[in-house]
Amino acid sequence: MNITITPGAATEDAAQIDAIVSSIEDSMQVLDAAIERNIADEGDDRPDSIQTNWSTELKSNWKTYYGNDVPAAMEDMKQSASNLRLAVDQALKYSGE
Repeated sequence: MNITITPGAATEDAAQIDAIVSSIEDSMQVLDAAIERNIADEGDDRPDSIQTNWSTELKSNWKTYYGNDVPAAMEDMKQSASNLRLAVDQALKYSGE
């Protein structure tokens, strides 16, 4: 069985994964700031914020999602990029033996 590795392409793919993850993280931070700024916490009486049953539930769900699921998904994607780099390195070492 032969494996063909194109190191430049594979490492570029890993770099693209890193860039995508970074962009997603930045966008999520912007979204988080907007939710915090515009949706009131329960009992908060800021006149310039949204406070409805729906918005309170949305903010609560977002905090759980943003606090747990998002970081885990971002870490998984970063690990994928790292694994791709490692696989290329290992394949190149193997092919040089």
